[in-house]
Amino acid sequence: MGIFSLFGKKERQAADTSAENSSLRKKRETPATRPAPPASPAPSKASLEAKNHDQRKVAQATAKKIDAIESEMTGEFAKPSLVNAARAVKASKPAPADSPPGAMRRPATPETDSPPTLAPLLSVTKGTTEMLLSSETMYAVPAAISISEAPPVIEEAAILYANDQTDMVENVLRAAIEEDALGLAAMAVWLMLFDLYQITGNRTQFDHVSIEYASKFETSPPSWIEAVRAPAAAAAGTGSSAIPGVAFSGALDAGVVKQLEKAQNLAEHSRVLRLEFARITEVNPIGCGLLLNVLKKLQKSGLDLVLVGAFELTIKIRAILEVGRRDETEAPWLLLLEILQLLNRETEFEEASIDYCVTFEVSPPAFVAPRNKVTTAVDETPAAPAAVPVSDFSLPAVVAGAADVDKLLARITTYAVQHNPVVIDCLQLQRVNFSAAGQLLTGLSALAAQDIKVEFHNINHLVAALFAVMGLKDVVRVVLRKS
Repeated sequence: MGIFSLFGKKERQAADTSAENSSLRKKRETPATRPAPPASPAPSKASLEAKNHDQRKVAQATAKKIDAIESEMTGEFAKPSLVNAARAVKASKPAPADSPPGAMRRPATPETDSPPTLAPLLSVTKGTTEMLLSSETMYAVPAAISISEAPPVIEEAAILYANDQTDMVENVLRAAIEEDALGLAAMAVWLMLFDLYQITGNRTQFDHVSIEYASKFETSPPSWIEAVRAPAAAAAGTGSSAIPGVAFSGALDAGVVKQLEKAQNLAEHSRVLRLEFARITEVNPIGCGLLLNVLKKLQKSGLDLVLVGAFELTIKIRAILEVGRRDETEAPWLLLLEILQLLNRETEFEEASIDYCVTFEVSPPAFVAPRNKVTTAVDETPAAPAAVPVSDFSLPAVVAGAADVDKLLARITTYAVQHNPVVIDCLQLQRVNFSAAGQLLTGLSALAAQDIKVEFHNINHLVAALFAVMGLKDVVRVVLRKS
């Protein structure tokens, strides 16, 4: 009985094993399938048509507002009724759409203009980036960054720049920005790149980076600072004092009609007109539509234009645009394209026209160079200078050797007899050599032991990073230049 039971058990085990193997073979032969997640229901045709209908109604309403304001602009300059009408339109502006404000797509730059991308180099020294902890560094980070969290790219770029290896500095900073893994230190790296392009005079790359910066941080980029010109050369330049013009400021909205009427009146009595946009702080579709129509009229009249801050205005316009999002009207897109044509920036025009084509599903407009003469100029009377000298004790453009450091330390010692703290203006300072920074640290540490306080003001971000790496900020006060 036990024997038969034993054989019976073996037979059952063999049968079970055979069934299991057969099941495994079927599993291998049959491709593994997982239940697909439930797909979100596609929007119905009716809902899409309703959405498009609503967008068209809003666009038509905005266009009617622009037309209504323009019809009033044919009358006498600065009519009280016109100003009141503009205020009424501004007050009746529809509420913003529920869609979140989008960031512009980063425009592609020509391959010839783009610097090569290299992997970040290994850190060449062990320093700190404690400048990111200071409230005076202007980096506007939401929280303190510990030394261990600070990226080595800041130390690396600072030392390369101190040794006058500007090409390598650009590669390192661009590579770090493209990797986009800088965390809270991102703004510090961007500002170092801005200063590098400013110091080396690379306006083209400065403008390209300005667009990327405005998109990423949703704020205005640093302003380009033109080299100081001699008074005679400045007077012989554009002759702006003799050219009639209009300075726009504040918001570019329905309230801009007064300035636009003034521009039209001046255009009737002059062959050249100066338009200043540097002080515009924000834009909206109605203001863009009004300015667009006036610019077109000025061009048709054959008037020569002098434009101030026009490229900066394009950055503010881009900040309210998003590819694929249709707002109240096409006016901001069309104004952007119009200004890029006036500035003869064909590459940027083509990039923006493609985005416009994708957004509104229309054929991209062709680039047409301005027929009349258009000159760009610098705002010669800024409302608030980016940086001003803070002391009669200033540094030269470069501090490069032991002799320079010895002279500087001797000046500080003499100056400190009557001035403590010693405030040194670094507005003209561009670079401090690495070895000179080490000697400066030794000398300033000795002065600090004698209770002589030293402050470096208007430091650029590249030199400030070097001072942090070398530990100079532990013995002196460092105040960054305002961009």
